[in-house]
Amino acid sequence: MSGEARASGDARDLRAAAAGTLAAGLPARWLEEHAVLPLELGNGILVVAADGVIPTTVQDALERAFHADVQAVPFGAGDIRAAILSAPRLEPPTTNAAGAGDLLRGERTESLDDLRALASREPVIQVVNAMLAEASRAGASDVHVESRPDGLRVRMRLDGVLRDAQQLGADFRTAVISRLKVLAGLDIAERRLPQDGRARVRVGDRELDIRISTLPALHGESVVLRLLDGGHAEQPSSLEMLGLRADVLGRWRTLLQRPSGLLLVSGPTGSGKTTTLYAALRERSTPGVKVVTVEDPVEYRLDGIVQLPVNTRAGFGFPNALRAILRHDPDVILVGEMRDTETADIAVQAALTGHLVLSTVHTTDATAALARLQEMGVPPYLLSATLQGVLAQRLVRRVCGSCGAWRPLTELERARVAESDVPITQVREGAGCTTCAGTGFRGRVAIAELLVLDDALRGAFTQGASLVELRAMVRARGVRSLRDDGWRSVAAGETTIDEVVRMVSEDDGA
Repeated sequence: MSGEARASGDARDLRAAAAGTLAAGLPARWLEEHAVLPLELGNGILVVAADGVIPTTVQDALERAFHADVQAVPFGAGDIRAAILSAPRLEPPTTNAAGAGDLLRGERTESLDDLRALASREPVIQVVNAMLAEASRAGASDVHVESRPDGLRVRMRLDGVLRDAQQLGADFRTAVISRLKVLAGLDIAERRLPQDGRARVRVGDRELDIRISTLPALHGESVVLRLLDGGHAEQPSSLEMLGLRADVLGRWRTLLQRPSGLLLVSGPTGSGKTTTLYAALRERSTPGVKVVTVEDPVEYRLDGIVQLPVNTRAGFGFPNALRAILRHDPDVILVGEMRDTETADIAVQAALTGHLVLSTVHTTDATAALARLQEMGVPPYLLSATLQGVLAQRLVRRVCGSCGAWRPLTELERARVAESDVPITQVREGAGCTTCAGTGFRGRVAIAELLVLDDALRGAFTQGASLVELRAMVRARGVRSLRDDGWRSVAAGETTIDEVVRMVSEDDGA
């Protein structure tokens, strides 16, 4: 505003404005936080007291709330906040600002019809379809749609690493998020609470199963889409496609053919545990075998297998599902995750009574899974009697087959692999090309450590041997650590030293 406007602004009674109808339609806490106060509205212009330049997000919120352009009048932040705090807060009257408080709190403002209309606009549909098509073409596992002050930021997770995909303007923010909610059958007008849903969409000649999760954030909702390729989800990867070395694969297959016992796959989130378990189920699922799974959620649909999604809201959690499964005469049971003592107890009892039970657990290496289940309250003697093996794994990015080339090691790389038993004299590295989108990597490969329990290990565990002692016994049996298997993958030209160092710390089962 001009100096004349500033002078008139100085003469205004801030306290009167704070108690007026314009301010009454806005949350006092929001006004105080941003040190802004509406003074008057007329001719499509909202005059606002502010301390300096109004942030873009605040200005955008005010313009949407009052459907007017914002003009600022300079006032001290202390004076503005004092006026807001001292003003009585009454129920907001019906004015042009009605509903503005809801808008600024991220609550329901637009009608359902308005939001559905936004989500159904052809440009919005095209933007979302193009986003999904690009993610499917690139082989992304997740798409992150994040609200920012200036619009939406779209990122895709390729081979475990997030990469920027595109930026969308503020005009698309509400429309795109509403469109994604419509696809998943979510409440498009609810912006205050997290929501989860699922959608199946066709992109070109492929069907995608998509898990959609929303979160209320500072600048609006953020959405994450987990992409499950429906065309491949019906037939998950075979064990050979995981990239496990021959001796590990052979021993894992032998364990899978046992009639009973507990088999675990361990690793952090994103280490491919679910993929490995589905590949194992695919191998065990034959006409003479009854396989039942309980998962949260069901990620892939498998032919010939009974799959149960847990529903904690309805009281159908892992323990209840497991008890129900045992009455259906299964041969093989998959428990999505060992989350609590009750689930672990029932799974161990199922393994003890003649079922082969497969599950996952979050531990750094195979040996640590013993300690983890013991911490959950499973007695060591029961665990020793049922646990047959633990496969710990990580996924490292595979060097691009089109641009990968061998080169000598640098001095730093020689130091990193100096203590390795695997002879590494050169490393294969990708320069970046159109095939790998300039990253030098295309796809991922598993590095793994397989612990098969024998009588000596069972006895030591039952007698209270420490984790350090158990690891020493495991290494004495020739079981390679995750890092050693990573060096094996480097020597074979499958991945790089940096990838192994990034995914496996020196303490992970060393």
